Amino acid sequence: MKAKYTVGIVAAVAAIGAAIILIQQRPAQAPHKVLSPSTNTTVTPIATTTPAPGRYTDYSPEAMSAPNYTETILFFHAPWCPECRAYNSVLTTTPPPTGVQILKVDHDSSTDLRKQYGVVVQTTFVRITPAGEKISVWPAYGKEKSIQAILDNT
Repeated sequence: MKAKYTVGIVAAVAAIGAAIILIQQRPAQAPHKVLSPSTNTTVTPIATTTPAPGRYTDYSPEAMSAPNYTETILFFHAPWCPECRAYNSVLTTTPPPTGVQILKVDHDSSTDLRKQYGVVVQTTFVRITPAGEKISVWPAYGKEKSIQAILDNT
């Protein structure tokens, strides 16, 4: 009976040791992966960020790549243009909604950007992707001067 007891203990210790080795050799799962209860497949959760407060500011490459803006609109502005000054007044008194940035581009000196986005007249708004690709263009000369009109037409 003593021999059976000793064999049982040795077998239990061997089994525990084997389990420990298997656990240590198992590849670690990424902590961000979870199992979907409905499909029993691995799903990666979507990262959430808080949108930045809406802003109207001067154009710069750094401003274009600012994080947490879901929409970027370029405003090709000329300081001598009465229409541009009217839009500028609206944009400085009424900020864009959360997640939207409107960047003021100097129409007269930014010839490369004008060519890139096909802008031919000041008072033009261009909606772009986060990568800087043109989505839409709105020549707003003579149009309604409001944040909503800008958002609706770009």
